[in-house]
Amino acid sequence: MIMKYIAVIICFINFFYVQTAYSQSIGFRCIQVNDSADVVLYWKSTNLPPTYQYKIYTSTSLSSSYLLLDSISDLLTDHYIHKNAHGDQQQNFYYIQACPSDGNISLPIYNSDTLGNILLKLDNQKTGVALLSWQYTNNFQSTDSFEVNRSFDSIWANIHRTQQKNHNDTITFCGKNTYYRISYDQGKGCKNLSAKVSDFFSDFIAPQTAILDTVSINPTTGYTEIGWEKGKSKDTYGYIVYFLQNIWITLDTLIGAENTFYVDSVYSAQNKSQQYRIATLDTCLNASPMGDEHQTLLLSASIAKCDSIVFLKWNNYINMPDGVDSFRVYMSEDNDDFKIVATVDKNTLQYDCKHLNTLHDFRFYIQAYSEKQKFTSTSNVVSVVFNRVMGSGNVWMRYVSVKDNKDIELAAYVNDTIDFKYLHLYKSIDSGKTFIHHDQQSKKSTVESYIFIDTEVSVHNQMYHYYFTLSDECDIGFADSDTAHNIVLMEGESEFQSNSLIWNAYEKFPSCVDGYDVYRKTQIQREFSLLSSESPAVNQIEDNVFGMAAEGGVFSYKVAAVACKWLSFRDESVSNTLEIRKKDTLYIPTAFYPNSVYSANKTFKPVCVFVDADNYEFKIYNRWGDEVFSTTHIDEGWDGTFNGKKVPLGVYAYHIRYSVGENYFRNRRGSVILLH
Repeated sequence: MIMKYIAVIICFINFFYVQTAYSQSIGFRCIQVNDSADVVLYWKSTNLPPTYQYKIYTSTSLSSSYLLLDSISDLLTDHYIHKNAHGDQQQNFYYIQACPSDGNISLPIYNSDTLGNILLKLDNQKTGVALLSWQYTNNFQSTDSFEVNRSFDSIWANIHRTQQKNHNDTITFCGKNTYYRISYDQGKGCKNLSAKVSDFFSDFIAPQTAILDTVSINPTTGYTEIGWEKGKSKDTYGYIVYFLQNIWITLDTLIGAENTFYVDSVYSAQNKSQQYRIATLDTCLNASPMGDEHQTLLLSASIAKCDSIVFLKWNNYINMPDGVDSFRVYMSEDNDDFKIVATVDKNTLQYDCKHLNTLHDFRFYIQAYSEKQKFTSTSNVVSVVFNRVMGSGNVWMRYVSVKDNKDIELAAYVNDTIDFKYLHLYKSIDSGKTFIHHDQQSKKSTVESYIFIDTEVSVHNQMYHYYFTLSDECDIGFADSDTAHNIVLMEGESEFQSNSLIWNAYEKFPSCVDGYDVYRKTQIQREFSLLSSESPAVNQIEDNVFGMAAEGGVFSYKVAAVACKWLSFRDESVSNTLEIRKKDTLYIPTAFYPNSVYSANKTFKPVCVFVDADNYEFKIYNRWGDEVFSTTHIDEGWDGTFNGKKVPLGVYAYHIRYSVGENYFRNRRGSVILLH
């Protein structure tokens, strides 16, 4: 009976242990690495017999053999610190075993799962980004995630959550010792924590470059004004304005994200296109790359003074956001308000302002315009003053005179103090009804009398009218002289013994016509001699030339209108030379006596009445046909000698030849008796 009860008791005990084994367990809650790089293990056990103990095993490799790290007999212990575990440098793997303290092999042994610490690595490449990576080889559920913690002052903040085992933290602060750790919460009452790692980090990442709108010149101040959009980076702190001076130099630094306007009062853009760029500063004073280059519009102007045109030219505007759509031309007249006078397309970089009043002053500027953004860029202001000199003064027609019996010479008088560009000569061939421009001369310093020669004339039968005009620097006439014409001398109704002369009155000298001098020359005279002086009212005379019949058959005349004295001049207007040919007649003696007491009988000489003396030949021949005398002088006769010796008396032949017109000659032959 006793043995029966013992058996029952043993069976009950075995049943109790079997039932208890199913409810007893041990498992990790988490593993953390403290500030000393020790690994702290946290676990939880359930219903372990008081006779049990904990054994902690560790390895630096998940799959390698594990060594006993320590034994803990106090089952109330729920954590353990693995000293000198170097949890910041290596990953340690652990499992915990609950087993009988007495080594009873008949009792069950309970093992935890294997768990390792999170090993975090930090890489600082001085780029403004913290490169974090970690190792964790335990089971990781798809619904789980790692937390990236960061701290500056012992207060940890969760900055990122990820299922990956790496994270790049972009630094947005300036110059701080920065700590990181990785945490992983499996929902067991504590978090797995890596060792904290640290380094000195600062924001080295440049902010986004702000977009420069335009550079523009203020028409009032003349200063260059620069405007841009606010920087888009959250840590925008200010801006740097750069100026191109062979190299890009810092013109100024502006603090404040809202400070998006700058006035350059140092470098003038009035005579040179200036280039600007900007960069953005963040709170760590990191500068962005320089933005696009913008340059001021440089406007230049030239004028065609005499055409009343202003020629405007300018450079293109580059890098305006969304581009330039057009250029506007602004003009101010006599310092009045500027107004748009023209708009040209974006490819046109010049404009001609025409039909301007040159008595006024003008100012211009150009404005580049963006239709989409409504951006504008204004050029420098250019001033235009025509300074046109309006001509004033007089020009005088001194004289119109025939020169060399084929040309017409004219003289104009202009005081040297008068400013002009050209002295123009106008000519009329229809008695002054219409004039055409004939010639011109430029002003010459210290010259007051200007001489013109007109070779396109027929002075013997045509009267030409002339006048002078002074023109200003734009070749616009401002002063005209009086009209004057040449004198045409013609033959009137001449008689046998006289020549009739008629001429047109001269008009006009600057002063008056004092009278007319009539000059004559016979064929035996080398120069003209004054025949008569007539009053200004006379324009016709008769010249009795019968007493000069022996001086040739052609008489030459010219008339000179004499001016009253004016200034230091006493000018003349000389007419053409008129030749009047008289009807020729010869009276030839039949004999002559060299020893006569009468001089008229001593020589043999034809009596020539109006015979052309210019083409005259007189020859004597003896009976053998030898020439004993010859002359071309109409007033020379034969004295009956040959080579200084008297020739014998007898009959001698003569031959007289003279011109009676162009290319026509008259010949007279006969004989004369020489008496002794």
